[in-house]
Amino acid sequence: MRISIVLLLLATLFGSSLYWLIGQFPGFVVISLGTTALQFTLWTGVLAVLALWLLFRILLSLIRALVLPGLHLSRNWQAKKQHKNSQLTYRGLLDLAEGRWASACKLLTKTAAGSELALINYLGAAGAAAELGNEEEVNQLLALAEKADSRNELAVALTRVRLLVGKGDYEEALPMLELLHGRHPTHPYILSLLERSYRNLQQWDQLEKLLADLRANKVLGDEALRQLEISIRAQQLTALAKNLGPDMASNKQALVDLWGRTAKSLRSVPVLIAHHAALLSQLGEPVQAEKELRRAITKGWDKELLTSYGLLGGELAAQQLKTAETWFKAQPDNPDLLLALARLCQRGELWGKARDYLEAALELDSRSEIYAELAEVMGRLGEHDKSLQFYRQGLLAVTGGETQLMVRA
Repeated sequence: MRISIVLLLLATLFGSSLYWLIGQFPGFVVISLGTTALQFTLWTGVLAVLALWLLFRILLSLIRALVLPGLHLSRNWQAKKQHKNSQLTYRGLLDLAEGRWASACKLLTKTAAGSELALINYLGAAGAAAELGNEEEVNQLLALAEKADSRNELAVALTRVRLLVGKGDYEEALPMLELLHGRHPTHPYILSLLERSYRNLQQWDQLEKLLADLRANKVLGDEALRQLEISIRAQQLTALAKNLGPDMASNKQALVDLWGRTAKSLRSVPVLIAHHAALLSQLGEPVQAEKELRRAITKGWDKELLTSYGLLGGELAAQQLKTAETWFKAQPDNPDLLLALARLCQRGELWGKARDYLEAALELDSRSEIYAELAEVMGRLGEHDKSLQFYRQGLLAVTGGETQLMVRA
């Protein structure tokens, strides 16, 4: 009751104030359109504006009431569709991880168009198609990946070369990798693929040039990098030995240059010393080669060095034999030294002595090359039956069969 009275009083006050305002400000409004003029009082205009505003609000509410439910349904439908698409993409990626290549390729391709990560879908599908050997489909999927997201062309290019390297197409992958390396010189994965391609294509000089980038970007660990350097230099020395030209001076200079750019820490590696010494001997420097091998052998009795010492060419066999016999006093149970001694004896045509060293070596290590050398010596001594037996036992040693030591009668 009290509220009603208050409201009535407020309405009376508002009405009185409005009446007073109308009386105090009786202005008018004129609207002219061409030759037509429309005139009405100011307060009629105010009421007309308020009525139009109220009508606009009513119409707007009606439109929202009619349209919003449809928009809401559309959004729900899109959300459900996106959720289903995401579920299928998830299954496709799971199949890819589990090696279900056909299913992965089908699901990822099917859901790519409606996926927010279409690039990932196409790249995954391309990987699955590559596992199935469908090269044409791989190319199509990679082309679709490029169109799906042109901003990430590196991801597509890397996927392409990775698939090529993965199936051993190093020659086809190499130009792409070199182009990518030019654009992204510090990218670890590009460097890794480039290193693998150079190594498999036996492009040792190019691989040597890549070492600085591999080291700077920590693509390989310290030990792996060191082993790679050793492998590169060993292969370069081998290639030089196989491709010597008629000009001996040029050959020697090539060896000097190659050895000169070898790191000091690598010049003491046995396999590199052995290759270097063999090349020196091949280039007419047996004295220097023998000296280098002799100095290195006494530091570690390495098998590679002892083998190289026994096979060293030149006219130093007698001198080498005397040196090796002094080593024998310190290393009587070293089969590699015994084999080297036997080979030096063979070069001096000391067949009986060679046989003794080989039989002693065979008691310590029954590997195939000792059998082969012993078979050769027995043939030289005229014991052809024993020679055949040793050849047979050497073959068994190679093939994993059991061997029986032949004792000299």
